[in-house]
Amino acid sequence: MTTEHSIDPVTPDWANLSLASTWADEINFTRPRGWLQFARSILGKPQPVQLAPDDPLRAGIPKYALQEFHNLPNGNYSHRISRGYITGFDRMMLGHMARQRRVMAQQLADCDAVLDVGTGGGKLAAALVDAGVKDVWGVDVSPYMLKHAATDFPAVNFYQAAAERLPFCEQRFDAVTVCFLFHEMPPKYIAKALAEIDRVLRPGGRLLVAEPSARQLGPIPWRLLMRRAGWRHVYFKRMAARVHEPFIKAWHGLDKQALFAQAGFCLDEHNDRVPINYYSLKKHSLPATAVVG
Repeated sequence: MTTEHSIDPVTPDWANLSLASTWADEINFTRPRGWLQFARSILGKPQPVQLAPDDPLRAGIPKYALQEFHNLPNGNYSHRISRGYITGFDRMMLGHMARQRRVMAQQLADCDAVLDVGTGGGKLAAALVDAGVKDVWGVDVSPYMLKHAATDFPAVNFYQAAAERLPFCEQRFDAVTVCFLFHEMPPKYIAKALAEIDRVLRPGGRLLVAEPSARQLGPIPWRLLMRRAGWRHVYFKRMAARVHEPFIKAWHGLDKQALFAQAGFCLDEHNDRVPINYYSLKKHSLPATAVVG
């Protein structure tokens, strides 16, 4: 007998899946030369990601994602550097991401099935499980990130997939979460991803989106500098100006509410504060306008 979930993709055995080491894994941090190599990568011009051309998992990675986002050596494609990024990102965000994940998970605690798109290290997917969601999936383009996520959070189903090519049937999920992903995608792929999210969501399903706030790039009023929040603003402004985010200006330039409305979503809640711009949306019962491009 065919069940609703029988056509879900088969998740890899991440624990036993062998991923090739990349050049970033060969950096020798026990020698000064290794640290110099690391510093040159962090401070220098970002380079294209290097992966073995015959790596079967490469086919699941869109071309726009093969970049050294955040100035990471070889981007999100290494065993060691990607593990360090998962740990270090929360610290660099001064606890804001952990709080945001808890908020999003609690808002979806009554859902049965939730998909986390761009799951990275899987922390938001794990928060959903902790909130009581029984059926949680996380997808990402980096198999290295997914292997770490599956090791840390075995209760979640992790699968390699791009946001614009979700491997699930129509109306599969009650809700979808997207956390710090859209600003790393070219606009035409964001539109395609939203069309895919609309497809896999049930009527009335929820879409929660957290992305960097454009406010952190703007001028800081002097009166704000006298407050604690002002110094946090300075910190995030400097960090945002330093990290390599090739598509973030395009993301900030989009009319977000028009983008979401065209994809078939209505806005329930919007909270834009440094460093996070947060949207809580609901899928319309009527079909979304077809996305072109």
